[in-house]
Amino acid sequence: MKILLYDDHILVTEAIASYIRNVDHKISIVQCQTTAEVKESVGEMIPDIFISDVLSPENAGLSLFHYFNQFYPSVKIIVYTSITNSYILESLINLGISRVVNKSEKISTLWESVEEILKTQKTVTISDHPELILTIREKEVVEYLSKGMSAKEIAKLLGTSVNTVNNQKNELLARLNCNNSTDLVIKLTQMGFIGIY
Repeated sequence: MKILLYDDHILVTEAIASYIRNVDHKISIVQCQTTAEVKESVGEMIPDIFISDVLSPENAGLSLFHYFNQFYPSVKIIVYTSITNSYILESLINLGISRVVNKSEKISTLWESVEEILKTQKTVTISDHPELILTIREKEVVEYLSKGMSAKEIAKLLGTSVNTVNNQKNELLARLNCNNSTDLVIKLTQMGFIGIY
């Protein structure tokens, strides 16, 4: 399990990292204080979860979340913020944010959100396909398929050709003995490769 932390205050990321390591020392954690560090780190580690503040001196705002949605859609995002405005919080959820935790809450509450995501992501083994492993790109393709996107739209987002996307999808259809994209998404959701929030 890999977690990427972002907050412009190092004391915040240090506190979160320290708490998580005390709970589970096997989790790999990278702390970032700038958006440049986030973009550099995410490419190197591909985290399972990104924990981030919304406001910062860089005016990162929602741009990082759009960045993750576009380039790393499989990464689950937890927003850790002091914002209480209901409109903004609703906008975050509409962006596909997995959880929003207020900074007035204890760090244990933040960890509970991490645990909920981990439980949802655990793979349910299907006897016919116990050996199934998806590449990062395959995971991205099926995440987009689960959102009802076409091969053309996915290809544009991933910077590849429509043929490449269709080939990846068709290979998965054959491997999982599915008739169409809907069957594929349902089966991969059951197996834990796609999370539902």
